[in-house]
Amino acid sequence: MDGTVTEYWRSGRGRLGICPIGWVNGFLGWGHAKGAQVMDEIGRLGYAASENSAVYPTDPARLREELQARGLVLSGAYRWVNFAYEERLADEIEAAKRHVRFCAQAGADVANLAEAAHSVWDARGPVTTVTPLSSPQWRRVAAALEEVGTFARGLGVSLAVHPHGGTAIETPGEILTLLELTDPELVGLCLDTGHVVYGGGDPVGLARQVAERVVYVHLKDVRADVLAELRRGTELGLSELGVPFEEAARRHLFCPPGQGYLDFGAVVAELRAAAYDGWYVVEAEQDPELHPPLEAGRSALAYMSELLARPAAGGGG
Repeated sequence: MDGTVTEYWRSGRGRLGICPIGWVNGFLGWGHAKGAQVMDEIGRLGYAASENSAVYPTDPARLREELQARGLVLSGAYRWVNFAYEERLADEIEAAKRHVRFCAQAGADVANLAEAAHSVWDARGPVTTVTPLSSPQWRRVAAALEEVGTFARGLGVSLAVHPHGGTAIETPGEILTLLELTDPELVGLCLDTGHVVYGGGDPVGLARQVAERVVYVHLKDVRADVLAELRRGTELGLSELGVPFEEAARRHLFCPPGQGYLDFGAVVAELRAAAYDGWYVVEAEQDPELHPPLEAGRSALAYMSELLARPAAGGGG
């Protein structure tokens, strides 16, 4: 990647990072790369940032140093929470605050949280069918997020909620409910294009509705042929089919931007219209044995670099 484009990303006017999940995916058991190898390769590709990974150093100061040595910063880090359960709430809030503190100390300006209650990632034990949150649970989740968001704001970190496939905050309607219940000054949104599709939504339409709440972006493309196969025999949205998220991922529904059918130019246009200037993070669940992460990362970088270097509609930069 040439110096001009590199400086474009580092300027903060559309910064580009990548998630190491393309190298190592613990949930699906894919990949065995060590953290140093992943950071080396991300740095050589020319990305400005890496998201956190389970194979990275757990000491925030060391992580920050390791990334800086490769010309990288930490864009953000992800954590599951279970705020919906009253008996777990105090412990979960404290754990979330520790996560935010880790992000601040490691140099990240965004902390991602995903609510796991009633999902396959539930702390009470995995389930096969997601149960909607009750009204008291919605209020509990919203209040806890605002408390953690207040804490994060004090450390200079933005709190982002990551709606996730296979959870009770997945569909466009559930995302809008979450945003309606929370203070926009304290709780932002991670817009994950792939999870929006899995949840039965349209990333462009949702971006148009919620762009002003977006503080972080995950760039996942979707393979149209796999989506069609998963939807075969019905006109319903994917989430309404009850196709488990793990099955969809294992069948490689997701791919890097530029390799599927999603219109990332339109997504970016909606975000730019709302003056979004945060991280764009490439993330796609792919088996690295079948889809070498260096090739995938290089392809996504070229695609998004060209797309984001285009002038905004109306001639703006």
